[in-house]
Amino acid sequence: MPTNPTQQSSVANRGGRCCCLVFAGLPLLWFIAAPILPEQVFWFPFWMGAVMWNGADGQGGISHLLG
Repeated sequence: MPTNPTQQSSVANRGGRCCCLVFAGLPLLWFIAAPILPEQVFWFPFWMGAVMWNGADGQGGISHLLG
């Protein structure tokens, strides 16, 4: 007999995996929709990666931290 008489809900057990599926599904959805997206929307992830790496002014960002 378990020492804790309350039962855990099944929703609480699946919460962590559901978030991972959302983040894994977004890039997949973007690649599937890429042929019909406008050019600005298509290039947005690449632009965002460049801004994060180089910084908004091109003089910093993550690359500045690495040397």
